[in-house]
Amino acid sequence: MGLSCAGNFLKFLVFFFNAIVFIGGGVIAGFGVYLLVETKKSGGTVSLTLPAFITAFGLLLFLIGFLGCFGACYNNTCMLKTFAIVVGVLLVAEIICAIILLVYRHDFVRIVGKEIKETIETYQNGSLSGSDPTLQALYELQLKLKCCGGTGPTDWTNPPPSCCGKESGSCTDPHQIGCAQAMYNEIKDSALAFGIIIIVIGLIQVGAIICAACLAKKVKEYEKV
Repeated sequence: MGLSCAGNFLKFLVFFFNAIVFIGGGVIAGFGVYLLVETKKSGGTVSLTLPAFITAFGLLLFLIGFLGCFGACYNNTCMLKTFAIVVGVLLVAEIICAIILLVYRHDFVRIVGKEIKETIETYQNGSLSGSDPTLQALYELQLKLKCCGGTGPTDWTNPPPSCCGKESGSCTDPHQIGCAQAMYNEIKDSALAFGIIIIVIGLIQVGAIICAACLAKKVKEYEKV
């Protein structure tokens, strides 16, 4: 005798959710590795932190997805419980990070501005290649947000074209707002959307924990029969 209809439905939910997480984690980890390789090729050192974080985050999602999929497919209560615990720990970590960001939100401009400025200085003293992914991302950021440098155009000895909203040519009248402040303004303007997204992600995680725990219980009950 197999699992009940409710048990099979829970099994499907857990597998479906984790299949998405598994694939998504693999893609994110792959992208992170690509950024790491490209950064190494360009001789970057300052920019290794972000690619490493992206890779680690992708691998974590990959592991979570694997535990959930394997546990659901093979009715493995140990893996299902491990999955529930890992997602629970991740949820708590996300809540702590959200609280820290909320408490220190006013330091965002100073901290991010300093990081961007240090990256620019590293590039200008010749320690960072012009093709470095982080530097290219900064150029894109300057174009998109119509900003210049971390704290302002004075971060650059010679502001690049992106500081004037151009992809090439010289820049004689750069944007005066720093990218850290521009980013903060964007986040502040999108606070409601960010809040809704975070709440939805949190609810999905809570649902995944409940489904995995219930499925583990159903499997345990089935094994006793």
